[in-house]
Formats: sequence, C-alpha cells, structure tokens
Amino acid sequence: MKLIDLNKPFPRKPVPAMVPAVVGVVLAACGQVLAQSTPDYDLAPVSYSTSKDDNTITRLQSAMDAQRRVLPGSTAGQILRALLDELQIPVSSQMLVFSKTSLQRELISPVNPRAVYFNRDFYVGYVPGGVIEVVACDDAKGMMFYSFDPNKPVAKRKFVRSQECMTCHASSNTMGVPGLLVRSVFSEEDGQPLLAWGSSLTTPASPLSERWGGWYVTGNHGKSGHRGNKWVTTTEAGQYKYYKSHGQNVMDLSVYFDTEKHLTDTSDILALMVMEHQIEVHNTLAAAKMGYARRVYLGKAINGGEYDLNSPGARKMLQGYVDSILRVLLFADEAKLPEDGIEGSEDFQQAFTRRGVRHGGHSLRDLRLEKRLFKYRCSYMIFSESFDQLPGAIKTRVLTKLHHLLTGKGRDSRLPALSGREKERIHAILSHTHPAYRKVLAGQSAP
Repeated sequence: MKLIDLNKPFPRKPVPAMVPAVVGVVLAACGQVLAQSTPDYDLAPVSYSTSKDDNTITRLQSAMDAQRRVLPGSTAGQILRALLDELQIPVSSQMLVFSKTSLQRELISPVNPRAVYFNRDFYVGYVPGGVIEVVACDDAKGMMFYSFDPNKPVAKRKFVRSQECMTCHASSNTMGVPGLLVRSVFSEEDGQPLLAWGSSLTTPASPLSERWGGWYVTGNHGKSGHRGNKWVTTTEAGQYKYYKSHGQNVMDLSVYFDTEKHLTDTSDILALMVMEHQIEVHNTLAAAKMGYARRVYLGKAINGGEYDLNSPGARKMLQGYVDSILRVLLFADEAKLPEDGIEGSEDFQQAFTRRGVRHGGHSLRDLRLEKRLFKYRCSYMIFSESFDQLPGAIKTRVLTKLHHLLTGKGRDSRLPALSGREKERIHAILSHTHPAYRKVLAGQSAP
C-alpha cells in the first residue's frame, strides 16, 4: 500500500473487526491464525509446547520458590527495575509502543505506551497497570515466553510460561518457529491499528520510511522520515487525517504522554535498530536448531537409527542453514542508514558497547552509525547463548566458512564484500575471544 501524505482529510473507510491480539515482547496485529494441525516445532524430538523449560528464568523462579531470591520492590516499577538488574538489561534500552497490538491491548494507548527492554539473551515488556512479559533466549529448546504479575502478593508472584502468544509468534513471520517480530502499523488516536491500511514486518532490510508505525522513536535521523510518533486522527466529519512529516527527529516525548510512568524518558532509535537485527538472528538460529533436530530425527526413524551427515540430502540441508545464518551474521540484507546517519541515546550506546568482548581495543559491538549500523560486519550475536546452542554440525560449518571468508580462503558473492581491515579485525577478535572459533582454527569440531 502506498503511504499517503495528507494535508487534508479523506473519507473514512470501514475498519474490519480486530483479530485476537497476542502476548510477546515485540508484537503485531495479525491477520491470520495458524492452522490447527500440529506445527513441526511441536512434533518429536522438539515437542516445544510440552517440553520442560530450563533457562535463567526457570532458575530464578526456583530460587524464588526456595526463598533464596526475591525481586525487591513494593511497586510494579520497582519490581520491573529489579528484574532488569537481575537479567543485566540496561534501562536505556527502553522502547515504547503505543499501538494496541498485545494481549494487554486494553491498557495500551498513546498516553500509556508499552515499554520493551532487551539485551543479547532476554526481552522484557511492561505496560503500566499490567503484567511483565519476558522472553528467554537461553533455553536449549528455543525461545520461551513468560508472564509475571507484579501486582500480586509477594508469595504469589511467579513466572508463568505462556503458550497464547504462539498465534503470531510462531508463524511464517518468525520462520515457522516460536520467535519474535516487529511490526509497523497505522494507528488511530487511541492506539487501535487500522488494519485496512495494511502493516509491514520490520527487519534490518526495511527502509526507514516503513518502520515504527505505532511506536515512539527518539533520536536524530536527519532528513529521512519514519512512521513513528504519529497516528491517524479523525475529523468531526468522520474523515481520516495523517501527516507523514510529523514526529521526526523527536527528542522529548513528554509532549505526547507523562514519561514519569516509565523507567526513562526515551524510546531510542538505536535500540530499535539493534533489536531488529538481534531478533532476525534469534529467529534464524531457532529455525536452524529446530529444523535440524526434526530432520535428523526423521532420518534416523527411516534408516534404523542412523543418519549420515555426509549424504547428499544432509549436506544440502546443512548448507542451507549455514548460508542463512551467515547472511544474518554478516548483515547481508542490511538497509543503508540515512545519509546523515543516526544518533541515539548516549546512555544506551555506552551500555551496549561496554558489554562487548574486546581484543586490541576492538569489539563486534563497536558502532559506526553512518552508512551502516556496526563498524565490523560480523554480528556480536555470534557470542550469544542461542548461537552456542546450535548443533555442532551446523556451528562447525558456519565457523569454518566464516574463517575461510575472513582469511581469504573462500569467497561467496551472496555475502557482503568485507574490507581487508574488517576481515583482519573480525578474525583477530574471534580467534582470541571465541572458544568455538579457536577450535575450528585448530582443525577441531565446534562443541
């Protein structure tokens, strides 16, 4: 749908009934419901929905049950901050969404937006007056979704695993496995999505002009516009008005709502773009891990318990996963940044880069913010729990091919052409700080 820049109203069109909204850290208005047949991720050996979860959140809950740990605070905001501290998530990562695209849609509006926070392995969401939502990405089975009600008495506060969010968070938009997504929608003044106007899935390949409808965005991005910080208004005659140029290069959100409701007063453009990259990596890794497990399981069932990874079918399968992982790790589809670059929160930038593993003063978290997001085009997500949990057969092949690309022993026209300095720096960082990469250098398989 072509975005219309209006300076005058146009006739209001009927809006279809809202589809059921769902819970999750980054949520969308979904137009379709998954088929009722059992999805692959719920078949053996993954059996995601019935599997026992084992991750940082379950261990935290066990400690709380044994009264060895408690999330301190008497208010929801204090408890939220305590949880972010526990998971080492910076408050400066805050992003705010005001479209009614969550299970807690009745609470969400432009004057009461939902906050999202994240670090490399966790995502946390909270709308004032509601429950806290958490996605843990350090579980061997896949991304796990939880809710936590801070309004209950201390003894009854528990992380509860949620399956409701699979309607939208396990679809083609998440590569067919439980995952995350960012959507850009057109919203009315109360936050209600105008589904008749369409929506778009936001990825690192999305142009800025299509991003962040239904979100608040703080930061500088020059002359390049986006869809954040605005909604469709309605005249007394029942006509829509939407101004494309509004809401650009915003630094102060207090003109829109009372920012005291939240832990900080930003919805950072840099945090949004980093999260969008991270989500694409998480989804790709989860799809590879679950798809591989299912393929090997079926192969063994057919072949008397044996599966030959050197067979033509297995090699093709493995190569497909290796290629998809390297594309996201090396930013193959990244949209070019605005001509003037972007400038986000200094607090977030410092918190993000500070956690980088460094060698010789360099890190894969070093930012560029002009032309492209990162200085070195190899994702810091190669250090994530999700990457570490990849099957050894996939991880070894990914790191082997990456090593060949970085040292001039291999080329792939489908991947970005890294500069010589980039290759040298990335190789040096990984060879000194990444245990599995070092094993590959020594001719061994990754664990």
